[in-house]
Amino acid sequence: MADPISYNCECDDDYPRTMLLEMRKRLLRRLGFAVQANNPPPGMAELLTDFITSAQELLFRRYSVLRRERFYTWNLVPGTRFYDLDANADGCTKQLDPRMISWAGLSQGDGNWRPLYCGIDPVMYTSRGPGIPSHYEVRQCIELWPAPVDDTWQLRIKGQFGLMPLTADGNFTTVDPEAVFLLALANAKAHYGQPDAGNYASQLSSYVRDLVRGDHLTRRYIPGTSDPRNAVRPIPVGGWPEDSP
Repeated sequence: MADPISYNCECDDDYPRTMLLEMRKRLLRRLGFAVQANNPPPGMAELLTDFITSAQELLFRRYSVLRRERFYTWNLVPGTRFYDLDANADGCTKQLDPRMISWAGLSQGDGNWRPLYCGIDPVMYTSRGPGIPSHYEVRQCIELWPAPVDDTWQLRIKGQFGLMPLTADGNFTTVDPEAVFLLALANAKAHYGQPDAGNYASQLSSYVRDLVRGDHLTRRYIPGTSDPRNAVRPIPVGGWPEDSP
């Protein structure tokens, strides 16, 4: 029997990221504590960690991070409508962020796919017969309607995974590390009353604009670059009235 097709390149890859410990040391150096980078003053490591995690959370919601989108799979159980978000049956252990779903549907084998409609009108509960699910909704878990009649279908969702833990020194950032660093540095400098805090806030705005522009890939619209073909004027039956003698 042939192995099932994988729809993810890899669960994890080498997207840009930095360890929490290294980013905290970098912040210490830029704040003027280079000598104490390996042994910060009491309480300062916790404070900078809070700046870093807060910056990442804000940036995570501000722009869509490239290379975080994955396919997630749930094996359907006959008569079962509810499926936990963390019950993804794929080999990738990253967990779907339910606020960042770009496509949802069903697959039967590798050659039969169909989309699911988002939202379940409560009126639909009037009909209780099982069948092939046509609608889905995400609340505490994922609900399908109607309940699947058999186990030949799989739920497939294409979406982005959420923030990875960033509490231990060896944890890595999920969001672009330079953006996280610039925002954390701007906030930390403002906290310590250093006059160049605004400089880093401005750098962050420019940097995030570049990241967002890069997310557009080949979908960009660049004014003045289109080359429309010459339009051919249609000729009505019998010709144009103004051409009549």
